Amino acid sequence: MAGNAGTSRAFLGRELRRAREAKGITRASLAKVCYVSESLVKLWETGRRVPVPDHLAQMDQLFEMNGILVRLREELVKTAVPLEWFGRWPEVENRAASLWWFEPTVIPGLLQTEDYMRAVLHAGNHQADVEEMVSARLERQKVLEKEDDPPMLVALISESVLRHNAGGAKTMVDQLTSLADMAERDNSVIVQIIPNRAFACAGFIAHFVIAGFDDGTDVAYVDNQLSGEVVEHAEDLVRLKRMFDAFRAEALPKQESISLIMEEVERWRI
Repeated sequence: MAGNAGTSRAFLGRELRRAREAKGITRASLAKVCYVSESLVKLWETGRRVPVPDHLAQMDQLFEMNGILVRLREELVKTAVPLEWFGRWPEVENRAASLWWFEPTVIPGLLQTEDYMRAVLHAGNHQADVEEMVSARLERQKVLEKEDDPPMLVALISESVLRHNAGGAKTMVDQLTSLADMAERDNSVIVQIIPNRAFACAGFIAHFVIAGFDDGTDVAYVDNQLSGEVVEHAEDLVRLKRMFDAFRAEALPKQESISLIMEEVERWRI
C-alpha cells in the first residue's frame, strides 16, 4: 500500500517537473506564480508534498494541460496513502470520537507548545517550510478545543521523552508545564507516562495514533523517520490496538504521571 502511494505522488511530481521544464519555467518563477516558496515547489516535484487543488488548477492553466493535473490528484494521489501533512490525517482527527496516541520520542503533536514544535521540526531536517508546518500543527490543535464533541485524547508517552532536549531548558520547562496543565483537564485529555523501568519499553519502535469513530470504525497513522502511513487494514488495526493496550497496562496512573512530569520540570529548571 505505502509503495503504491509513493509511486502515485512521485508520478504526479514528475509530471509537474516535465510540464514546467517544457514551458521553460524555473522553480523560482513557478513559486512566485503560486505564492509559495521555491523549496515547496521542489517538494511537489519530488513527490514529498502534494499541491492543493487551487495550486494544481493554477499550474494546469499555466502549463496548458486542460485539467490533467487536477484529475491526476483526484484519481491517483487522493486515494493513495498520504503523509500526515498532505491533509487527510487532520481531517481524520477532526471527525474522530477518540484518539489513542502512543509516542516514544517527542511530545504528541496535539499537545506541543509552539516553541517546542518549532524545535522538533527544525531538528527533523524537514525539506519544507518549517513555519508553514508550525502553522498547520497549531491549526490541528484546535480540534481539542471544539465546543461540539472534541475527541477524547489518550496520550501514552515514554518517560524518556520528558528528558529529550528539544529547544533548550526554557522550552522544555514551558512544554512540560503545559503538558501537565493539559493532563489536569477533564477526561477529554488523558496523559499517562510509561516509566523507563517498564518491560513494555522493549517493544517501542515508532509513534502511532489510532482514531476511533462513533460508528465503531477505526483508522490509524503510523510514523517513521522518513514518512507516515495511514492504516485501515483490519488486521493491522487489531495489532496496533493490542500494542496500545499492552503499553497502557504498564503506564502510570493519571496523577502519578502528572507528578513525574512536574519532577522533570524542576530538573529542567536546575
